[in-house]
Amino acid sequence: MIPLNRFLPQGEYIASLMQQIRGARLTHAILITGEAGVGKWSLAGAIAAALLCEGEEKDRIPCGKCRACLQMETFSHPDVTVLEKGKPLTSKEAKTVIPVEDVQEAIHRVGLKGFESERRIIMIHHAEDMSEQAQNKLLKTLEEPPEDAFFLLTSLNEERLLPTIVSRCRLLKIHAWPDNEIRRMLEEHGYGEDKISLVIPEAEGSFGRALQMAGDDSYWSFRAEVMKDFFSCTRRSDILSVSTRWKDRKEEADQLFSVMEHFISRVSRSSLGLDGGVENDPDCPEAWKRFAGTAETKDLVRLTEAVSLARKRVRFFVPFQAVTEQLILTFMEAVIT
Repeated sequence: MIPLNRFLPQGEYIASLMQQIRGARLTHAILITGEAGVGKWSLAGAIAAALLCEGEEKDRIPCGKCRACLQMETFSHPDVTVLEKGKPLTSKEAKTVIPVEDVQEAIHRVGLKGFESERRIIMIHHAEDMSEQAQNKLLKTLEEPPEDAFFLLTSLNEERLLPTIVSRCRLLKIHAWPDNEIRRMLEEHGYGEDKISLVIPEAEGSFGRALQMAGDDSYWSFRAEVMKDFFSCTRRSDILSVSTRWKDRKEEADQLFSVMEHFISRVSRSSLGLDGGVENDPDCPEAWKRFAGTAETKDLVRLTEAVSLARKRVRFFVPFQAVTEQLILTFMEAVIT
């Protein structure tokens, strides 16, 4: 379990949060927001563990050693109810939303006497996945919560939540992590400098993405292939041969577009003179390094919009080969003057 003090670099509100937990003054509902992979669910787990922790160490909450903390490592504490789309509480059928029946069951559980703690906790992963009916059901309980009941919600898009739910929660926003924290985390997981230097610029402040990429050698092989085929192509006569190689790989479209988006983001960082650009990227063609030094905002926006449009075209069943050909052409036009 990640201790709460690991989140201190996120801002002073984490220290305040720890003090409130120690003083039994924590608000009953917290909504944690931020980009994918920045640690929203880990923070929610750390708060839950801190609320349930039985340890006596005052300078470390949660202690990470007691029975409650060990149970929270797997979110198996009997006084914690987890709601998540696709993991139903009340039926065997997974649904595309968190249904009202599951929210109703969770509310019932926090209204009962705790099994091992006086505190009962509902954790909702991607709270925006609750149906509107489920959100309305939760709202009534947030307005009049049971004593010693806590609600920990995470969200990628709080705009999909009812404004009344958001207004009844303390909002915590997790920001992208600085490179030194990403480095520290990767070192703790045993990765060497060669891998760390590759991962940090690609991770863009995301712990989750950093760990995923560091442990996935196939990602780097795939990325090298994308860089060679889509960003190194300089002749129109080569477009057909590249698109032909990719025409039957539509199932890899999401990964393909993600690699493109992250690379364009790095080009943008270079253009702005920020760290994490493409200057030291071994797979970045020289033409793109030059482009990064001269690109205007409108050029970078055009590239970003091209990838976004490609995603939409795939969803609307445009032949994948045609989609890839248009992308290559757009990239070529951007860097070839």
